[in-house]
Amino acid sequence: MLSHLSIQNFALIDQLEIDFKPGLTVITGETGAGKSILLGALKLILGERADHSSLKNNEEKCIVEGNFKIEDYALKSFFEENDLDYAKDTIIRREITPQGKSRIFINDTPTTLGIAKSLGSALIDIHSQHQSLQINSSDFQLNVIDSLADNTFLIQKYKAAYKSYTEEIKKLNQLKELAIDAKKEKDFLEFQFEELSSLNLKEGEAEELSAEQQQLANSEEILSNFSQMEGLLSSQEGNVLEMIQQLKRLFIRNGDYLSSFKELNMRFQSIAIELEDISQSLSQEASNYEFDPDRQLYVEDRLAEIHRLQQKHQLNEADDLLSLLKELNEKLFTISNYDAQIEKQEQQLKEYTALVEDLAKQLQKKRLSILTKMQTTIVNTLKQLGIPHANFKVNHKESEEFLKTGKDIFTFLFSANKGIAPQQIEKTASGGEISRLVLAIKSLVAGKQKMPTIIFDEIDTGVSGEVASQLGTVLHNLAKQMQVVSITHLPQIAAKGKDHFFVYKKDKKERTTTKIMRLNESERLNEIAKMLSGKTITEAALNNARELLFHQ
Repeated sequence: MLSHLSIQNFALIDQLEIDFKPGLTVITGETGAGKSILLGALKLILGERADHSSLKNNEEKCIVEGNFKIEDYALKSFFEENDLDYAKDTIIRREITPQGKSRIFINDTPTTLGIAKSLGSALIDIHSQHQSLQINSSDFQLNVIDSLADNTFLIQKYKAAYKSYTEEIKKLNQLKELAIDAKKEKDFLEFQFEELSSLNLKEGEAEELSAEQQQLANSEEILSNFSQMEGLLSSQEGNVLEMIQQLKRLFIRNGDYLSSFKELNMRFQSIAIELEDISQSLSQEASNYEFDPDRQLYVEDRLAEIHRLQQKHQLNEADDLLSLLKELNEKLFTISNYDAQIEKQEQQLKEYTALVEDLAKQLQKKRLSILTKMQTTIVNTLKQLGIPHANFKVNHKESEEFLKTGKDIFTFLFSANKGIAPQQIEKTASGGEISRLVLAIKSLVAGKQKMPTIIFDEIDTGVSGEVASQLGTVLHNLAKQMQVVSITHLPQIAAKGKDHFFVYKKDKKERTTTKIMRLNESERLNEIAKMLSGKTITEAALNNARELLFHQ
């Protein structure tokens, strides 16, 4: 609820401080005294756009600040979502500089008009004859019905199920899109897989083939080297082995004469034996080595194919082709498995659909069950409020698709005239009729939900006598459930207030200023008597005022 309003340098206001209490607060004053200015200032902290011309003094800043007690409004999540500091006593402040710059703060944190407007709509509902406010909103109308049907818990269950349902639809659609895209490239993937699979590549094979290719490419030189090595070692005249034999004899002879030469002889004999063994091994290697031109052709072709695929797929290593083959195999498996995944997802969606359908039917049953009583009660209240031929109906239509709140679409229909069929409210109701319709609806649901403070701006236009008294009684009863502020010209309504403020103008030397004061008991008596008789207060008016104030 609104607990305090501070206004500085706005329109005709220099400085105002107003403390509000729970229950019904009435604001009276002469026409043009500035009651609408109070509403204009309040709208600034509720996110309305600012007008630089509204500054009273163009050289000073305009500041409007409202204090709200919000602990009963379940708004913590709103503050968290918008990165604001939550406080049970929340302050919204609006500043307009002389240069026309506007800023808005929630608990001293700068924010946007949009966020302030969203918060403001949960705290204050300003209703004038020129505003239909939420009453034409489908969300508002459905909230009214759900409040009367005690659907809070069921709505929460439905919304949770609906969220899961929409997520499952999203998953299914994503799977289908992936399947379509995958199937488009299936043929290409299969071609790539078959091409790589038919290569039958082994790990490390390319490296081995490269080494073999180098050997085969140098076969002629290898054979020539074998021939030369054999010639030098054993076959040609003056070969190494012949010289070794000569050297062996000489080493042996010297060994017979020189004892110190025996070690050298033994070392040489070892070398001689090793060379003879090498010669035999060389002969064996040379006889085994054969040049195979067919093998060379195969190796070259094999390497060329490996390198072609490696370049085609832009891979750094030939063995990366094996990783690619595995990846293609997994993709093809996934494609072949999409149908099974889609079937599984469709079954899961079917289960969520059944759950959402069941909850939607439960909601619909409870909603429809309260319509007759709701319509009757609102019509009776409207008759008390001076609309004797009021006709109020709730039209129901079922949506083909699930909505965030079920499958129900409700529309409030209204007619104030006899013989005229009810129509949508914005098409048929006057400002005064809408005001009273809003009051009737709010009175009905006030005990069912925590509603924002409601401000009625001259809801009583065109009302007098017994209807005015009934209007005051309805406002008084509504104020037992919520904070109500009524700007009124009717003494019958003013007398019902728990708190009474009087707005007036005060003329100074160079300018006029709007002031507001809380009236005490005697001041209220005089103000209501003045509203009854005019500026000249008669004894009869005072008696009538006492009757209204003290004998309700």
